[in-house]
Amino acid sequence: MRLLPAVITLLLSTEIVRGTNRVENNGFDETTDAPNFIDVSIPDLPTTGPAIITSSTPEGPGEIGIFDESPFPFIDSYPQSLIVREGDMVEFECKASDAADHLPNWPKHDLSIELFYETDPKRDLTSTEHNWFEDVSHSTKSRPSHPKGRIDITEVAEIYVYKEFVKKDDEGWYRCRACIYKGDPEHESCDENYAKFHMHVKNPHDMAQGDEPQNEGSTTSAPYYRDNDFGELNFKDNPRSSCQVFGDPHVVSFDGTVYNLPATSCDYILALDQNSASFFIYGRMRPCGLLAQGVCLESITIYANRDAIQLQRGWLVNHRGEKVETVKTSGPITVGVFEVEFTGTTLETRLLLNEEQNKQDWLKIYWDGFMTVTIEVPQSTQTQGLCGNNNQDPIDDIDVWGTYNDNMLLFSESMKVDRNWQCGAGQIPLTLDQMRDLCGGKKFGKAEIRCNKIFSIHSFENCVHDKRPYIDACIYDQCKGINIQNNLYDWMVIPKVDKLLPPGCNAAEAYAMKCSTKSWNENGDIVSEIDLADWENDLRQSNHCPSKAAKLDSIPKLGCPQTWM
Repeated sequence: MRLLPAVITLLLSTEIVRGTNRVENNGFDETTDAPNFIDVSIPDLPTTGPAIITSSTPEGPGEIGIFDESPFPFIDSYPQSLIVREGDMVEFECKASDAADHLPNWPKHDLSIELFYETDPKRDLTSTEHNWFEDVSHSTKSRPSHPKGRIDITEVAEIYVYKEFVKKDDEGWYRCRACIYKGDPEHESCDENYAKFHMHVKNPHDMAQGDEPQNEGSTTSAPYYRDNDFGELNFKDNPRSSCQVFGDPHVVSFDGTVYNLPATSCDYILALDQNSASFFIYGRMRPCGLLAQGVCLESITIYANRDAIQLQRGWLVNHRGEKVETVKTSGPITVGVFEVEFTGTTLETRLLLNEEQNKQDWLKIYWDGFMTVTIEVPQSTQTQGLCGNNNQDPIDDIDVWGTYNDNMLLFSESMKVDRNWQCGAGQIPLTLDQMRDLCGGKKFGKAEIRCNKIFSIHSFENCVHDKRPYIDACIYDQCKGINIQNNLYDWMVIPKVDKLLPPGCNAAEAYAMKCSTKSWNENGDIVSEIDLADWENDLRQSNHCPSKAAKLDSIPKLGCPQTWM
């Protein structure tokens, strides 16, 4: 019995492929047998030699193979060529048989079966690098035969392989092969069916009408659901919770707790999957602030599926030391196991965590390229980190690793990632009233007026989310300022940053992210997003915050040098 994860699978078994890839002739005709892919070019199959034919010839009693009319095993069924998405789970099943007429004391043919990567036959699919799982089963039936004293023996072998998360490098040609007397230099003989099939791995967001194999008998249980007359893909997102970290630094947890973080220059756990460790996200805080010492986000690092990606200032992506300037890209691109897409002034990072029926669990991270991040995780995932525990109850958001806690500083300190014990102690942040005293009544009043104008723009009118936490954060940061340092040199302070990128506008950025992305309430009901494509231009007209063009010109200068600067 096989116990498999409850995820959507693509099962290519004998039942599913019956009649399509049941072999009746030798060889494989790519012209007629290859699937009708849309805009998909199937690569040439690597050249391989003919099957080894070493079965004995009938030259006298006792010779193996005398009464074996077909000295080769036979592939009864194998998978069809197919298209899948990155992150899908796939299953393949091949079945072979061998029949022979034997004397009772002759050895069985010892039928064996394997499935291998024809594009690179040396690839070990079951290695930790490629992570396929396989199960092989055998059965044997025998009955008396004629002439008298002989036995008909039929051997059946099946191989079942699956992989939980398919990657782009799994794309290519595969082959099922059956052999008898495998390893015997004299008698080894393999099938002549040449049962091959091609798997094309596509980016989930590039799937479109016609992307499934179109040949007769193609799999209908593939994980693509077409719900309308146009045959368009229609997947439903499972509810996600949203957390935000922005400014100096303000946090809105998954469960709605709002607080100012008593942080210092250090790395902090923002969110991790406490159920199955499927992801780990931390943020790097670095000094900022004119009137009082503070810290702001400088980068976001995401670990998932044995891979990692870092989102840096200027919308840079660091993957295994390679720098990707996403501002120069168009549309979604694949970076490791992640998909990233630069959309105007926001960098979105996506990873499909799980899929069941036509519902999907996504991890999504939105980064403004400066100091604002929105993290979305499935509501069903218990988390730990500055974003809270995601149990739809804010009362225990600052508990420390499951232990009751009501001390914000203790909570903050417990979320540090201080590898070399070099981080200083965090400081209790100022309250809004304390900031009023530090800022001065006149400047504080101007900040209030400015921030209220920012959040009264037409673009924000239809947003259902509470503005108050963001307005308070805007006032706080507008008073404090955000003088920051270049991340290459501590002494290199970026001049005029408050004029180029006014502090209060970071709160507006966070609010715009919140309003423009799909969200769900604690009951799992959808709170529809609104179109905020022009919110920056709306603000620009009132001269309160920079336009998209100004951001694109200024923000890249705050991070690592880029080639076009």
